[in-house]
Amino acid sequence: MKQLQGLFWGLVASQAVCIAVDANTLEYWDFDVQQNRLEIVTENGVRPQASMIPNPTRLIIDLPGVSLGQGSVHQGDITGYVTQVRVGQVTPYTTRIVVELGRQYSMRPWEVKVRSLGPNRWYVQLAEFQPHSVYSLPVEDEPVAIMVPLPSPNSNPVYSPRGGYKVVIDPGHGGRDPGAIGIGGLQEKNVVLSIAAEVTKILKQRGIQVIMTRSGDYFVSLLGRVKRAENSNANVFVSIHANAVGGNNSQVNGLETYYYSSGYRLALSIHRNILQQVQVEENRGVKQARFYVLRKTSMPAALVEVGFVTGRTDNRNLKNPSYRKKLAEAIADGITEYLR
Repeated sequence: MKQLQGLFWGLVASQAVCIAVDANTLEYWDFDVQQNRLEIVTENGVRPQASMIPNPTRLIIDLPGVSLGQGSVHQGDITGYVTQVRVGQVTPYTTRIVVELGRQYSMRPWEVKVRSLGPNRWYVQLAEFQPHSVYSLPVEDEPVAIMVPLPSPNSNPVYSPRGGYKVVIDPGHGGRDPGAIGIGGLQEKNVVLSIAAEVTKILKQRGIQVIMTRSGDYFVSLLGRVKRAENSNANVFVSIHANAVGGNNSQVNGLETYYYSSGYRLALSIHRNILQQVQVEENRGVKQARFYVLRKTSMPAALVEVGFVTGRTDNRNLKNPSYRKKLAEAIADGITEYLR
């Protein structure tokens, strides 16, 4: 069709990810089968332009000013009624996402809800699947526009996770294991326990049940941490650490967040919230790693390195209770955002 000519298609499963590489890029997109909705995260603010095209019925979401970055993951049928989600660079300045529906399912344009979770975070909610109630779009091959709300730049997301969530907060090291030792004798185990205790306090105030792998200065093995998480039947696992580098390289500072497999979205949510709320010295990115606690936990897991105790700037910041509290608030917001 003329609207789709010149577009490079890629097929994506429900957990496919696109990572940003340019100024405003598509950092993440995912069709959530359980919630029947498409989730979109861009690096900077964007206002999606949504429409529908018939024969077969497709939901089109254009992201003006957004580049795709790397290519998409290829996979076929996502659900019985969403046959494909495709992504491509329709112009050098616009990324297009297409949700193609099966023949037994169609949507009325007014039933599609495009909602903002923030200037750069959106979801497109599809109507409930009703195979015996099919609506046909006009025969003409023209898109039908869908209203997209404009978020207020001063509005903050409202945190309202449903009850029953359990989160494991894992302060690294402890007891006979001080972790990294930085400038002036600053010990990782003390820094991360302070942050973890504040994260726990905030999450509990939001009605989320929290299990800490350690709540004081004592040693817990890696296996013990994993067992605590598994026995609690938690929804997510978040380990908090501080980094270090040898050789008196005090110029090395920055934030890093890690995941292994299913924890990418959790790691990304935490990392982005820290960058948005805390003045970190350097953004060292979200990375994949084979840390024991990430590999051995069955729930989505992330490990955040809040800074370098050996870095001149990070060391000064991590000694500051106010800075540690800001980190804790951002980590808690990232966890809550993920659960929501």
